[in-house]
Amino acid sequence: MNSMVKPGRRARLAFAGLQSARVAFYGTHYLLARLLAGETVQPRTRRTHPLPSRAELLAAIGGLFAQDWRNVEEGLYLPQLDWRAELGLARKSVSYLRDVPKVVRRQRHNRHREVDPKQAKLPNYYQRNFHFQTDGYLSERSAGLYEFQVETLFAGTAGAMRRRAFVPIARYLKRRGSEPLTLLDVGAGTGAFLSFVQQQCPSLATIALDLSEPYLARAQRRAVRRGQQTQFLVGPAEAIALEDASVDIVCSVYLFHELPPAIRAQAAREIARVLKPGGLFVLADSIQYGDAPGFDGLLELFPGLFHEPYYASYARSDLKSLLAQEGLLPMHVDIAYLTKILSFEKVPCGQNA
Repeated sequence: MNSMVKPGRRARLAFAGLQSARVAFYGTHYLLARLLAGETVQPRTRRTHPLPSRAELLAAIGGLFAQDWRNVEEGLYLPQLDWRAELGLARKSVSYLRDVPKVVRRQRHNRHREVDPKQAKLPNYYQRNFHFQTDGYLSERSAGLYEFQVETLFAGTAGAMRRRAFVPIARYLKRRGSEPLTLLDVGAGTGAFLSFVQQQCPSLATIALDLSEPYLARAQRRAVRRGQQTQFLVGPAEAIALEDASVDIVCSVYLFHELPPAIRAQAAREIARVLKPGGLFVLADSIQYGDAPGFDGLLELFPGLFHEPYYASYARSDLKSLLAQEGLLPMHVDIAYLTKILSFEKVPCGQNA
Protein backbone atom coordinates (compact mmCIF):
# COMPACT_ATOMS: atom_id res chain seq x y z
CA MET A 1 0.00 0.00 0.00
CA ASN A 2 1.01 3.63 -0.44
CA SER A 3 2.77 5.07 2.59
CA MET A 4 0.27 7.23 4.42
CA VAL A 5 1.03 10.62 5.97
CA LYS A 6 -1.42 11.75 8.62
CA PRO A 7 -3.50 14.50 6.96
CA GLY A 8 -3.54 17.96 8.47
CA ARG A 9 -6.28 20.47 9.20
CA ARG A 10 -6.13 21.93 5.69
CA ALA A 11 -6.75 18.52 4.13
CA ARG A 12 -9.65 17.92 6.50
CA LEU A 13 -11.26 21.23 5.56
CA ALA A 14 -10.75 20.52 1.86
CA PHE A 15 -12.31 17.09 2.33
CA ALA A 16 -15.33 18.53 4.17
CA GLY A 17 -15.76 21.21 1.52
CA LEU A 18 -15.61 18.74 -1.33
CA GLN A 19 -18.12 16.34 0.23
CA SER A 20 -20.53 19.19 1.00
CA ALA A 21 -20.22 20.45 -2.57
CA ARG A 22 -20.88 16.95 -3.93
CA VAL A 23 -24.01 16.48 -1.82
CA ALA A 24 -25.33 19.91 -2.87
CA PHE A 25 -24.54 19.36 -6.55
CA TYR A 26 -25.85 15.82 -6.95
CA GLY A 27 -28.71 16.35 -4.52
CA THR A 28 -29.86 19.26 -6.68
CA HIS A 29 -29.72 17.05 -9.76
CA TYR A 30 -31.79 14.41 -7.99
CA LEU A 31 -34.43 17.02 -7.17
CA LEU A 32 -34.34 18.33 -10.75
CA ALA A 33 -34.85 14.80 -12.06
CA ARG A 34 -37.87 14.32 -9.78
CA LEU A 35 -39.20 17.71 -10.87
CA LEU A 36 -38.89 16.73 -14.52
CA ALA A 37 -40.66 13.48 -13.72
CA GLY A 38 -43.50 15.38 -12.07
CA GLU A 39 -46.10 13.45 -10.12
CA THR A 40 -46.91 11.07 -12.95
CA VAL A 41 -44.36 8.46 -11.93
CA GLN A 42 -45.66 6.62 -8.92
CA PRO A 43 -44.04 3.62 -7.25
CA ARG A 44 -45.78 0.34 -8.04
CA THR A 45 -45.14 -1.15 -4.63
CA ARG A 46 -47.39 -0.45 -1.67
CA ARG A 47 -45.19 0.48 1.26
CA THR A 48 -45.67 -0.97 4.71
CA HIS A 49 -42.77 1.01 6.20
CA PRO A 50 -42.52 4.80 6.47
CA LEU A 51 -39.91 6.75 4.56
CA PRO A 52 -37.09 8.38 6.56
CA SER A 53 -37.27 12.10 7.22
CA ARG A 54 -34.85 14.55 5.64
CA ALA A 55 -33.23 15.01 9.05
CA GLU A 56 -32.65 11.25 9.35
CA LEU A 57 -31.10 11.13 5.89
CA LEU A 58 -28.81 14.09 6.56
CA ALA A 59 -27.72 12.64 9.90
CA ALA A 60 -26.85 9.33 8.21
CA ILE A 61 -24.94 11.13 5.46
CA GLY A 62 -23.03 13.09 8.08
CA GLY A 63 -22.11 9.85 9.83
CA LEU A 64 -20.94 8.36 6.53
CA PHE A 65 -18.53 11.22 5.85
CA ALA A 66 -17.32 11.30 9.46
CA GLN A 67 -16.32 7.64 9.25
CA ASP A 68 -14.80 8.22 5.81
CA TRP A 69 -12.46 10.79 7.33
CA ARG A 70 -11.64 8.59 10.32
CA ASN A 71 -10.56 5.91 7.87
CA VAL A 72 -8.24 8.45 6.24
CA GLU A 73 -6.79 9.42 9.62
CA GLU A 74 -6.27 5.76 10.45
CA GLY A 75 -4.21 5.43 7.28
CA LEU A 76 -6.54 2.97 5.58
CA TYR A 77 -6.66 5.03 2.40
CA LEU A 78 -5.68 8.40 0.99
CA PRO A 79 -8.07 11.37 1.15
CA GLN A 80 -9.97 11.84 -2.09
CA LEU A 81 -9.34 15.46 -3.04
CA ASP A 82 -9.10 15.32 -6.83
CA TRP A 83 -11.12 18.39 -7.80
CA ARG A 84 -10.13 18.01 -11.45
CA ALA A 85 -11.71 14.55 -11.61
CA GLU A 86 -14.81 15.86 -9.85
CA LEU A 87 -15.17 18.67 -12.37
CA GLY A 88 -14.73 16.21 -15.21
CA LEU A 89 -17.61 14.12 -13.90
CA ALA A 90 -19.73 17.24 -13.26
CA ARG A 91 -19.53 18.08 -16.96
CA LYS A 92 -21.95 15.21 -17.55
CA SER A 93 -24.72 17.35 -16.02
CA VAL A 94 -26.31 18.46 -19.29
CA SER A 95 -26.18 14.96 -20.81
CA TYR A 96 -27.75 13.54 -17.67
CA LEU A 97 -30.61 16.06 -17.62
CA ARG A 98 -31.27 15.54 -21.33
CA ASP A 99 -31.65 11.82 -20.71
CA VAL A 100 -34.08 12.22 -17.78
CA PRO A 101 -37.22 12.63 -19.97
CA LYS A 102 -36.41 9.33 -21.72
CA VAL A 103 -36.04 7.62 -18.37
CA VAL A 104 -39.33 9.11 -17.21
CA ARG A 105 -41.18 7.84 -20.28
CA ARG A 106 -39.95 4.32 -19.56
CA GLN A 107 -41.03 4.64 -15.94
CA ARG A 108 -44.50 5.82 -16.92
CA HIS A 109 -45.08 2.95 -19.32
CA ASN A 110 -42.94 0.37 -17.50
CA ARG A 111 -40.80 -0.17 -20.59
CA HIS A 112 -37.58 -1.92 -19.70
CA ARG A 113 -36.71 -3.96 -22.76
CA GLU A 114 -35.48 -1.17 -25.03
CA VAL A 115 -32.09 -2.70 -25.76
CA ASP A 116 -30.21 -3.37 -28.97
CA PRO A 117 -31.29 -6.73 -30.49
CA LYS A 118 -27.60 -7.33 -31.23
CA GLN A 119 -27.19 -7.96 -27.51
CA ALA A 120 -29.31 -11.13 -27.72
CA LYS A 121 -26.22 -13.23 -27.06
CA LEU A 122 -26.17 -11.93 -23.50
CA PRO A 123 -28.10 -13.67 -20.69
CA ASN A 124 -31.80 -12.89 -20.71
CA TYR A 125 -31.70 -11.41 -17.21
CA TYR A 126 -29.20 -8.79 -18.43
CA GLN A 127 -31.10 -7.62 -21.53
CA ARG A 128 -33.06 -4.81 -19.90
CA ASN A 129 -32.97 -1.16 -18.98
CA PHE A 130 -31.86 -1.37 -15.37
CA HIS A 131 -32.86 1.87 -13.57
CA PHE A 132 -34.91 2.55 -16.73
CA GLN A 133 -31.71 4.10 -18.04
CA THR A 134 -31.14 4.45 -21.77
CA ASP A 135 -29.52 1.30 -23.24
CA GLY A 136 -29.33 -0.43 -19.86
CA TYR A 137 -25.69 -1.39 -19.36
CA LEU A 138 -25.19 -2.07 -23.02
CA SER A 139 -23.77 1.01 -24.74
CA GLU A 140 -20.91 3.47 -24.61
CA ARG A 141 -23.43 6.26 -24.03
CA SER A 142 -24.78 4.47 -20.97
CA ALA A 143 -21.25 3.83 -19.68
CA GLY A 144 -20.46 7.53 -20.02
CA LEU A 145 -23.42 8.56 -17.84
CA TYR A 146 -23.39 5.74 -15.32
CA GLU A 147 -21.21 7.26 -12.60
CA PHE A 148 -23.08 10.56 -12.74
CA GLN A 149 -26.39 8.69 -12.50
CA VAL A 150 -25.25 6.70 -9.47
CA GLU A 151 -23.94 9.77 -7.65
CA THR A 152 -27.21 11.56 -8.37
CA LEU A 153 -29.28 8.62 -7.12
CA PHE A 154 -27.36 8.69 -3.84
CA ALA A 155 -27.03 12.50 -3.63
CA GLY A 156 -23.24 12.52 -3.86
CA THR A 157 -22.54 9.73 -1.34
CA ALA A 158 -21.78 6.82 -3.70
CA GLY A 159 -18.01 7.35 -3.64
CA ALA A 160 -17.84 7.42 0.16
CA MET A 161 -19.97 4.27 0.43
CA ARG A 162 -17.78 2.42 -2.09
CA ARG A 163 -14.61 3.42 -0.24
CA ARG A 164 -15.81 1.56 2.86
CA ALA A 165 -15.49 -1.66 0.87
CA PHE A 166 -11.74 -1.07 0.79
CA VAL A 167 -11.40 -1.13 4.59
CA PRO A 168 -11.37 -4.96 4.94
CA ILE A 169 -9.10 -5.15 1.91
CA ALA A 170 -6.63 -2.68 3.46
CA ARG A 171 -6.54 -4.66 6.70
CA TYR A 172 -6.09 -7.94 4.85
CA LEU A 173 -3.21 -6.52 2.82
CA LYS A 174 -1.54 -5.28 5.99
CA ARG A 175 -1.73 -8.79 7.48
CA ARG A 176 -0.25 -10.34 4.35
CA GLY A 177 2.68 -7.94 4.31
CA SER A 178 4.74 -7.75 1.13
CA GLU A 179 3.42 -10.95 -0.47
CA PRO A 180 2.50 -10.63 -4.17
CA LEU A 181 -1.30 -10.82 -4.26
CA THR A 182 -4.04 -10.70 -6.89
CA LEU A 183 -7.46 -9.05 -6.58
CA LEU A 184 -10.46 -9.80 -8.79
CA ASP A 185 -13.27 -7.24 -9.09
CA VAL A 186 -16.46 -9.09 -10.12
CA GLY A 187 -18.88 -6.72 -11.85
CA ALA A 188 -16.22 -4.02 -12.16
CA GLY A 189 -18.41 -1.80 -14.35
CA THR A 190 -16.64 1.39 -15.40
CA GLY A 191 -13.81 0.69 -12.97
CA ALA A 192 -14.41 3.37 -10.32
CA PHE A 193 -13.77 1.13 -7.32
CA LEU A 194 -10.92 -0.81 -8.90
CA SER A 195 -9.17 2.41 -9.88
CA PHE A 196 -9.45 3.56 -6.26
CA VAL A 197 -7.96 0.25 -5.07
CA GLN A 198 -5.03 0.64 -7.46
CA GLN A 199 -4.45 4.18 -6.26
CA GLN A 200 -3.96 2.82 -2.76
CA CYS A 201 -2.01 -0.31 -3.76
CA PRO A 202 -0.11 0.19 -7.04
CA SER A 203 1.77 -3.11 -6.65
CA LEU A 204 -1.41 -5.20 -6.28
CA ALA A 205 -2.18 -7.32 -9.36
CA THR A 206 -5.78 -6.71 -10.42
CA ILE A 207 -8.36 -8.31 -12.70
CA ALA A 208 -11.59 -6.62 -13.80
CA LEU A 209 -14.55 -8.81 -14.81
CA ASP A 210 -17.81 -7.50 -16.24
CA LEU A 211 -20.50 -8.66 -18.64
CA SER A 212 -20.77 -5.26 -20.38
CA GLU A 213 -18.14 -4.69 -23.04
CA PRO A 214 -18.80 -0.91 -23.23
CA TYR A 215 -18.49 -0.51 -19.46
CA LEU A 216 -15.32 -2.56 -19.32
CA ALA A 217 -13.88 -0.61 -22.26
CA ARG A 218 -14.43 2.58 -20.28
CA ALA A 219 -12.71 1.02 -17.26
CA GLN A 220 -9.78 0.10 -19.48
CA ARG A 221 -9.46 3.66 -20.81
CA ARG A 222 -9.49 4.95 -17.23
CA ALA A 223 -6.70 2.54 -16.30
CA VAL A 224 -4.57 3.59 -19.30
CA ARG A 225 -5.10 7.26 -18.51
CA ARG A 226 -3.96 6.75 -14.92
CA GLY A 227 -1.10 4.41 -15.76
CA GLN A 228 -2.71 1.49 -13.91
CA GLN A 229 -2.08 -2.11 -15.00
CA THR A 230 -5.14 -4.39 -14.99
CA GLN A 231 -6.26 -7.54 -16.77
CA PHE A 232 -9.75 -7.13 -18.28
CA LEU A 233 -12.16 -10.05 -18.75
CA VAL A 234 -15.56 -9.81 -20.43
CA GLY A 235 -17.90 -12.37 -18.90
CA PRO A 236 -20.59 -13.13 -16.33
CA ALA A 237 -20.13 -13.54 -12.60
CA GLU A 238 -21.70 -17.00 -12.82
CA ALA A 239 -18.96 -18.29 -15.17
CA ILE A 240 -15.61 -16.71 -14.29
CA ALA A 241 -12.91 -17.61 -16.80
CA LEU A 242 -10.16 -18.14 -14.21
CA GLU A 243 -8.54 -21.20 -12.69
CA ASP A 244 -9.57 -22.65 -9.34
CA ALA A 245 -7.92 -20.97 -6.32
CA SER A 246 -6.16 -18.42 -8.53
CA VAL A 247 -6.83 -15.11 -6.70
CA ASP A 248 -6.24 -13.89 -3.15
CA ILE A 249 -9.00 -11.27 -2.92
CA VAL A 250 -12.37 -11.00 -4.64
CA CYS A 251 -14.59 -7.94 -4.35
CA SER A 252 -18.04 -7.25 -5.75
CA VAL A 253 -19.65 -3.82 -5.53
CA TYR A 254 -23.38 -3.30 -6.23
CA LEU A 255 -23.71 -6.47 -8.30
CA PHE A 256 -25.60 -9.08 -6.25
CA HIS A 257 -28.88 -7.12 -6.12
CA GLU A 258 -28.98 -7.13 -9.94
CA LEU A 259 -28.76 -10.91 -10.24
CA PRO A 260 -31.73 -13.32 -10.15
CA PRO A 261 -31.60 -15.65 -7.12
CA ALA A 262 -30.40 -18.68 -9.10
CA ILE A 263 -27.66 -16.65 -10.80
CA ARG A 264 -26.72 -15.09 -7.46
CA ALA A 265 -26.11 -18.58 -6.07
CA GLN A 266 -24.01 -19.52 -9.11
CA ALA A 267 -21.97 -16.33 -8.76
CA ALA A 268 -21.31 -17.15 -5.08
CA ARG A 269 -20.11 -20.60 -6.11
CA GLU A 270 -17.78 -19.19 -8.77
CA ILE A 271 -16.32 -16.60 -6.41
CA ALA A 272 -15.56 -19.32 -3.88
CA ARG A 273 -14.05 -21.48 -6.60
CA VAL A 274 -11.51 -18.91 -7.84
CA LEU A 275 -10.57 -17.71 -4.34
CA LYS A 276 -7.55 -19.27 -2.65
CA PRO A 277 -7.98 -20.93 0.77
CA GLY A 278 -7.58 -18.21 3.38
CA GLY A 279 -8.48 -15.60 0.77
CA LEU A 280 -10.79 -12.64 1.29
CA PHE A 281 -14.16 -11.92 -0.34
CA VAL A 282 -15.68 -8.45 0.14
CA LEU A 283 -19.30 -7.95 -0.88
CA ALA A 284 -20.61 -4.38 -0.97
CA ASP A 285 -24.24 -3.88 -1.92
CA SER A 286 -27.48 -2.32 -0.79
CA ILE A 287 -28.55 -2.61 2.82
CA GLN A 288 -31.25 -5.22 3.43
CA TYR A 289 -34.37 -5.22 5.56
CA GLY A 290 -33.48 -4.76 9.21
CA ASP A 291 -29.96 -3.42 8.62
CA ALA A 292 -31.13 0.16 9.15
CA PRO A 293 -34.83 -0.14 10.11
CA GLY A 294 -35.53 3.54 9.56
CA PHE A 295 -34.70 3.09 5.88
CA ASP A 296 -36.84 0.01 5.20
CA GLY A 297 -39.38 2.19 3.39
CA LEU A 298 -36.72 3.09 0.82
CA LEU A 299 -36.07 -0.59 0.18
CA GLU A 300 -39.75 -1.11 -0.63
CA LEU A 301 -39.82 1.92 -2.91
CA PHE A 302 -36.65 1.24 -4.87
CA PRO A 303 -37.42 -1.82 -7.09
CA GLY A 304 -40.52 -0.47 -8.83
CA LEU A 305 -39.39 3.12 -9.13
CA PHE A 306 -36.01 2.27 -10.64
CA HIS A 307 -36.71 -1.06 -12.36
CA GLU A 308 -34.65 -3.41 -10.23
CA PRO A 309 -36.44 -6.71 -10.92
CA TYR A 310 -34.27 -8.85 -8.63
CA TYR A 311 -33.89 -6.37 -5.79
CA ALA A 312 -36.89 -7.51 -3.73
CA SER A 313 -35.50 -11.03 -3.47
CA TYR A 314 -32.04 -9.67 -2.70
CA ALA A 315 -33.31 -7.40 0.08
CA ARG A 316 -34.67 -10.41 2.00
CA SER A 317 -31.98 -12.96 1.11
CA ASP A 318 -29.61 -14.50 3.66
CA LEU A 319 -26.26 -13.60 2.16
CA LYS A 320 -24.23 -15.13 4.97
CA SER A 321 -25.90 -18.51 4.55
CA LEU A 322 -25.63 -18.34 0.77
CA LEU A 323 -21.88 -17.80 0.93
CA ALA A 324 -21.29 -20.13 3.89
CA GLN A 325 -22.64 -22.96 1.72
CA GLU A 326 -19.71 -22.30 -0.60
CA GLY A 327 -17.08 -22.39 2.14
CA LEU A 328 -16.93 -18.63 2.74
CA LEU A 329 -16.87 -17.86 6.46
CA PRO A 330 -18.57 -14.56 7.47
CA MET A 331 -16.12 -12.24 9.23
CA HIS A 332 -17.36 -8.65 9.53
CA VAL A 333 -20.37 -6.48 8.62
CA ASP A 334 -20.23 -2.71 8.15
CA ILE A 335 -23.19 -0.43 7.38
CA ALA A 336 -22.22 2.65 5.37
CA TYR A 337 -25.42 4.71 4.99
CA LEU A 338 -27.34 2.76 2.27
CA THR A 339 -24.59 0.23 1.63
CA LYS A 340 -23.70 -2.94 3.52
CA ILE A 341 -20.18 -4.33 3.37
CA LEU A 342 -19.66 -7.97 4.30
CA SER A 343 -16.28 -9.69 4.41
CA PHE A 344 -15.69 -13.44 4.21
CA GLU A 345 -12.71 -15.77 4.48
CA LYS A 346 -12.33 -18.81 2.23
CA VAL A 347 -12.21 -21.79 4.56
CA PRO A 348 -9.11 -23.95 3.98
CA CYS A 349 -9.80 -27.44 2.63
CA GLY A 350 -10.88 -29.92 5.30
CA GLN A 351 -12.48 -27.29 7.55
CA ASN A 352 -16.20 -26.58 7.93
CA ALA A 353 -17.63 -23.11 7.30
